[in-house]
Amino acid sequence: MNELFFARLFAYSLLPLLLATAHILLSKESRSGARRIEIFIVYLLAISVGANGLGGAFGHLFLSDLVAEGIGWPAGSPFQLEMGYANLLIGVLGLMAVGRRDGFRTAAIIATSILGFGATLVHLQDIAAHGNLAPGNTIQNISNLLDPILLIGLSWWSARRFSGEMATAVFNQWQLRQQPIPGLAAAGIGMGFGIGYAVGGLFVWTLLGALAGVGIGLVMSRRAGQATSGLLAEQQ
Repeated sequence: MNELFFARLFAYSLLPLLLATAHILLSKESRSGARRIEIFIVYLLAISVGANGLGGAFGHLFLSDLVAEGIGWPAGSPFQLEMGYANLLIGVLGLMAVGRRDGFRTAAIIATSILGFGATLVHLQDIAAHGNLAPGNTIQNISNLLDPILLIGLSWWSARRFSGEMATAVFNQWQLRQQPIPGLAAAGIGMGFGIGYAVGGLFVWTLLGALAGVGIGLVMSRRAGQATSGLLAEQQ
């Protein structure tokens, strides 16, 4: 059971940061301050919010007794189904927000922050009242706090320092080319995590899924870049 929650922490909180760092190091056109922040934000939205939310929804809706055991709470409560749909909502918002830099993205970050901080408060209260140190009641709090804090901090920084650059057509075209990579990385992580849970080897399968998703995303990103270049050439 501990492996499951440590794997979730790796997949949905640490891996997006590692992938975003690798993306910046390997892409020369992604190294300006505005673009580096944007890369971290979209990976967090796609994976820490989107894929994590969908994974949480699946667990609460279809593996509710296992999730209850991992948290140290009684099984069979219908409130888990409500939590499943709340996670589904957050997951969909996160994926939709990858391509946005407006109030919609802000709303998605606010929603995941309230859910993450609120869940952590409930877990801490349970620890204080009952000494419940089950992995789902302790380890999960790291992601619940880390992901919203990073998203809030990075979004505030980008709006304060780089709003002008982010409003340009050049930045928008660059962002459009980047979107498939974190999106497909999120899909790959979700699939890899599911396979790893079913057959064993959660960390290995999650990493393989992430690499496969990034690879497909890179191909799609290059095609998007070629299509954009061709359109610009025709307009000239």
